[in-house]
Amino acid sequence: MDSLSQIVLGAATFALVKDKEIGKKSLLYGAILGTIPDLDVVLSPFFDSIEQLAIHRAFSHSIFFSLLLSLLFAKWFSYKYKTSYMSWFWASFLALFTHPLLDLCTTYGTRILYPLSKSFYSLDNVFVIDPLYTIWLLIGCIVLLILKKDNLKRQAVIKLSLALSTGYLIYGLIIHFYVERYFTKELTRQNITFEKIKVVPTPFNTILWQGIVKTTEGFYYADYSILDSKTTTVFHFEENDTAFLESKKEIKALEPFFNFTEGYALAREENGKMFIYGTKFGPINIKNGKAEFFFPLIFNEDGTYEVSQKQPDDFGKLFHKLITRLKGN
Repeated sequence: MDSLSQIVLGAATFALVKDKEIGKKSLLYGAILGTIPDLDVVLSPFFDSIEQLAIHRAFSHSIFFSLLLSLLFAKWFSYKYKTSYMSWFWASFLALFTHPLLDLCTTYGTRILYPLSKSFYSLDNVFVIDPLYTIWLLIGCIVLLILKKDNLKRQAVIKLSLALSTGYLIYGLIIHFYVERYFTKELTRQNITFEKIKVVPTPFNTILWQGIVKTTEGFYYADYSILDSKTTTVFHFEENDTAFLESKKEIKALEPFFNFTEGYALAREENGKMFIYGTKFGPINIKNGKAEFFFPLIFNEDGTYEVSQKQPDDFGKLFHKLITRLKGN
C-alpha cells in the first residue's frame, strides 16, 4: 500500500493501545513503526530490476520480522517509560504487522511467511492507492492531534477510524468475491475452460474490476463494473507461448520475476523479439486488438534479456477511459 496509508495505519493502531498512556507521542511512534517494513527499498539502488523483486516485501514484511522487532522495541519502550512490557509489545506488533497485512490486500501482494515461503500472497480487495481507505485513518489522526490528551473522545475517534477503514477492506473483499463469481459464470456460459482466475481492482477504486483468466493456451482478460447494466462480458484473448515461457523459468536469475507473477506470466513475440509480461494486474489498455502491459522482460537474439520501462502514451487519456468505464456500460 502507499506510504501515507501505512503511516496513518501504524499511528492509529499504536495509539489504540498507548494513547491513554502517552497521548500524541503514540501517533509518532506508530507512524515510524508502520513505515519500517518498507525501508527495504533503500537497498534497491544496489540491485537490478529483477533482483529488487527478491528484496522488496520479503523478510521485512514477514510475520517473523514483526515479532522479532516488536520484542526489541517493547524492551526499549518498557525501559524508557517503566511500564508493562507486554502492552508495549502489542502496541509495537500491531503497528508493524498491520503493514504487511495491508499489503496482503493489494494485488502486488506480500511474502508474509518469508523465509518459510517465498510466495507472494494477495487478497486483491483494494488497489495499492485508494483514497476511500486512507481518508478515515488520516482524519482520525488529525483529530487526535487536535484533541487534548484528557479528552474522553480520543479512544472513540481511534476505534471509529480503524472500524471504517477496516470495513472498507471487508467491503472490497465481498465485492471481489461477487465479481469473481460473475466472471466464473460468464466463462461457463461462454464454454471457456480455464485453469484459474484472478480478479483485481482497477486504480483508486473498488467499482471497476479486471479479470485475468489463465487457460492452457493463453489468457482471457475482461473488466466489469458493479454499475454495469449489460449482463454479458466480452473477453479478450492473448495466446501464450508456453514453451518459451517454460524454457525461461529454468534461468535461476529470473526466479524472482516468475515468483512475483504468481503464475500469470504471458510470453509473446513483438517486432521480432520475445516478451514476457507479468499480467496479474491486468492490461493497462487494449489497443488495436492487443493488450498492453507494464514492464516486460525483453529477450534478445543472443539470449540476453532486459527489463523495459514500457509506458502508455497518454496517462490522461487512460484515466479518462477508466472514469468513463467505471460508471457502467
